[in-house]
Amino acid sequence: MRQADRELYKALKSGRFCYILNSRQMGKSSLRVQIMQQLQTEGFACATVDISEIGHYQITLEQWYAGFIYVLVNSFNLTNKFNIRTWWQEPEFLSPVERLGEFIR
Repeated sequence: MRQADRELYKALKSGRFCYILNSRQMGKSSLRVQIMQQLQTEGFACATVDISEIGHYQITLEQWYAGFIYVLVNSFNLTNKFNIRTWWQEPEFLSPVERLGEFIR
């Protein structure tokens, strides 16, 4: 494990937002998998969101943010507890990014 790997793990564990930028084939995916497994064994809930899959087609801003939330709902196994269609329509006065923030809160 590299020093950068330990720093990433420590930052994530403390609740900090982290991202990794590197060129292709440099171990980003395996690092994500390893750290997610380590955090999950410690009781943390983890999700992976591939933004390129959400915005791959011509979609509206609302569809993009709803898709982002949908991935989170599925990743955290909330489909039986959370109806995204109903919830998404309730706060119509909020912008899509505000809805995402409200969902995360």
